[in-house]
Amino acid sequence: MPQLPPALKNLLIVMALFGLAQIALPNIGINPHQLYLFYPDSYHFQPWQLVTHVFCHGDIGHFIFNGIALFSFGIIVELRLGTNRFLQLFFLAALGAVLFHYAAMAYSLYSQVHTLIPNHLAGFEAVNYPPMLGASGAVYGVMVAFAVLYPNETLLFLFIPYPIKAKYLVPIMVGLDIVLGLGSFSGDNVAHFAHIGGAATGLALIFLWKRLDRNRYSRF
Repeated sequence: MPQLPPALKNLLIVMALFGLAQIALPNIGINPHQLYLFYPDSYHFQPWQLVTHVFCHGDIGHFIFNGIALFSFGIIVELRLGTNRFLQLFFLAALGAVLFHYAAMAYSLYSQVHTLIPNHLAGFEAVNYPPMLGASGAVYGVMVAFAVLYPNETLLFLFIPYPIKAKYLVPIMVGLDIVLGLGSFSGDNVAHFAHIGGAATGLALIFLWKRLDRNRYSRF
């Protein structure tokens, strides 16, 4: 991938390597769940999961969707922001996704524990909940950055048969996550609040950097 900017190229390579690891590790007796992000109260939680979960994915469709989205938006965003800021955007958006996801899980787990065991403070480990994995939160941060930097750029998106401007498409996607996250529909295993957290972090960073750059150049 010689024509790709360096940060994007290496992120995609790492994602692919982690995907292969998820397939290979069970064959040598290692559970890849050790790479996924568990809630901090879980016995399975490890600090490295804050990073490793970003590069793991639930299935091939999950991997392809995030890979294509990161590839499509990441090229332009990295060329515009530079490699250092692009990496900051990616990993800080991933961190924002984790914080929003943890906050949503804390509220959900608190409600479940006190509903199921109202007279006994059993701790959150009494409730079974899955780990989080995937780069979606970081990708949402990159997508929001693209929409702010190039709001009138027209895009083609899955299931939408005609081009739509970035300033409309990205807010629609985030809005759907807000509706689905608040709705808590049964059978929905998507970490919608992680998407929202990544988007919010990306938005904050872009406006911060634009303000810093404006103040820097106004001194000359």
